[in-house]
Amino acid sequence: MTTRPAITLAVVLATSWLSASGMIAGCSYGGPAAVSGRAAAAGNVLRCGSVVDPTGYKRGPLTTNLVVAFLTHLRLTGGAADIPRGRPTSADTSTLDTMAVELMGYSGSRLSDDAEAFAVAELNYNPGGPVDTSYAQRLDADILALQRDCPDGMRLGVQWRQAR
Repeated sequence: MTTRPAITLAVVLATSWLSASGMIAGCSYGGPAAVSGRAAAAGNVLRCGSVVDPTGYKRGPLTTNLVVAFLTHLRLTGGAADIPRGRPTSADTSTLDTMAVELMGYSGSRLSDDAEAFAVAELNYNPGGPVDTSYAQRLDADILALQRDCPDGMRLGVQWRQAR
C-alpha cells in the first residue's frame, strides 16, 4: 500500500468511526458526509488555543491556531488556485485531510461550528477518491471562517508565507 492510499484509508476509517459514534452529528451543512444523530458533547468546546493533537506539530501540541496557520499558508501558496480547479497537490490534500480530522467532534461555539463545517466540506471535496470541485467554494469559505475565528492563527500562516 502506498502512502497516499494509506492516509486516505486512515481518514476514511476515522471518519467512519466518528460518524458511527455520533461525533459528526446534527450538521446543518448537508451533503453526503453530514449525518444526523446526537450532538457532540457540549463540554467539548473548541477554542483557538485548544490542543487538537498533543503530538501533531513537530512532536509537540497542535493547536487550533496552528491548524488555521497551516490552512492559511496552504491558501497563500497555491492551494487557493489548485483547490477550485480540482488539482490540489498531494501535500495540500494531506494538509486538508489531516486538519479536517483534527477539527472534528467539537461543539458549543461558533469556532466549533465553523470547524465542523470545514471538516464536512473537506470530506465531501476529497473523500478518499476523485476531487468533487462542487465543494471547493464551500471549503474555501469555511477556511475563511476559521481565519476570522482565529486571527492569530491566520497571522501566523501569513508570517510563514512571508518567511519563504
